[in-house]
Amino acid sequence: MKLDIIIVDFALVAAIFVPYLLFILIGRKAVKKLKEKFSEVAKKHQLSFDEKTIWNNNIVGLDRKSAKILFVQKRKSGILAEIIDLREVTKSEVLKHVQTVKVDQRTEDILQKLELRLQLHNGCEQILGLYDCEESYAQDYELKNAEKWNAIINSVVVFRPTINSAA
Repeated sequence: MKLDIIIVDFALVAAIFVPYLLFILIGRKAVKKLKEKFSEVAKKHQLSFDEKTIWNNNIVGLDRKSAKILFVQKRKSGILAEIIDLREVTKSEVLKHVQTVKVDQRTEDILQKLELRLQLHNGCEQILGLYDCEESYAQDYELKNAEKWNAIINSVVVFRPTINSAA
């Protein structure tokens, strides 16, 4: 009779922990693919990063020497990799799209999208979509990381040495 209880206990423990471990392993595999893509693109473009942040489905790295940012993001359609030359950027700003919802006599703002808008010298804009609720509902300090990278980009753009041409 003790053997039956031990077998049932083992089966219950396995039924609880096996799915938990599988979710952890699947999550690590996705992060590993993202890191591999980041390293591959960095190696291809000969970038070495002074600052790098990994959160949610994003990896962003800054190479101050070449004044470039590498942005890699996991999306439903695949992995997106963009290189931004900060010598072309005049300023950066955070765009936050929220939806206001009324819940039990109070209103709450629900984050829908979070983007970095980069103004370029030629008057164009480049948008980096850092978060989209259509891609993933999970949030991991999205606004904090967006503001951090906005400040980093603006500090690199402001302190870029200007070269005066001689006449």
